[in-house]
Amino acid sequence: MQLRVKALIKELVLRTGHYHRRLIRDSFGAVAVLCYHGIRRGSSTDYGVCFAGLHVTEAEFESHCRFIREVCHPISLDQWKASLNGGPPLPPRPVLMTFDDGYRSIFSMARPILQKYEIPAIVFVCSEPVENQELLWYDAAARCLGEAEVETMAMLPYLEWQNACAKLDKKVRHGDTNAPLTVQELKMLAATSGMEIGGHTSGHARLAMASKEEQLAQVLRNKKTLEQWTGQTIRAFAYPYGLPDQDYNSISVSVVNDAGYEFAFTTVQSYVAPEKAYLETPRFLMLAGITPGELGHRFTYSWSRSEFNSVS
Repeated sequence: MQLRVKALIKELVLRTGHYHRRLIRDSFGAVAVLCYHGIRRGSSTDYGVCFAGLHVTEAEFESHCRFIREVCHPISLDQWKASLNGGPPLPPRPVLMTFDDGYRSIFSMARPILQKYEIPAIVFVCSEPVENQELLWYDAAARCLGEAEVETMAMLPYLEWQNACAKLDKKVRHGDTNAPLTVQELKMLAATSGMEIGGHTSGHARLAMASKEEQLAQVLRNKKTLEQWTGQTIRAFAYPYGLPDQDYNSISVSVVNDAGYEFAFTTVQSYVAPEKAYLETPRFLMLAGITPGELGHRFTYSWSRSEFNSVS
């Protein structure tokens, strides 16, 4: 009840224009990178979707894009890289959109909305599910064993994890919300103005549980496959799960660097200071249920900018 009241208050504050007025006077002094996963219709067709919280509804996503276009400044990785290398400075409230895993809904639902609002984005893709047209391992495990068992599997030593994954039924259902991109859809995404494909390991491995050689195999196989499909250099990477020490480690950072990646992204919740904008770039996780009022409140108050410039 208390949470519903707070959410209602934030929506009322949004309608008064407060967040818009407050943010338009602000300079972030850093970049806000948003981390999405999948998109869903938000209707009865969503029945059976795994980890529904990671799949924002189509209406939610469009409301986020509308708000960001109205009060922030969507940027591309090219713009950011240029500013880091002494080029034109970024606008006052830069926001970079990213998507993890490589769900088909990014092509079918997110892409048209991003184009409508002229917002660039990076899509980090696991190549094995795309190549084999099968569920990501953790979606398959959720269906076979229940969502509660997924974390147990993810913490297995690498070879045990691989063996456990091999036993899962990864069949994709007709109209499956958890379906991966096809190779053709990935190629079309890569050819879309403002869209960039990034690496995310071959099979969404928890890199911290693997040896250096196993990590390198996951990272390099993924990068080479994506480059073969797209004909482009894959220069950005996202660590699966994304938390330091727990999900990736210093070896992972070294492997990603050796693989030739220029940027790598985590899920540490923070704005990005310039010195962090390379191989351990933090992002804000975006989940289902985040309303425009909630997003406005986070940009304005909840996501701390105390170490950066604030109200001008």
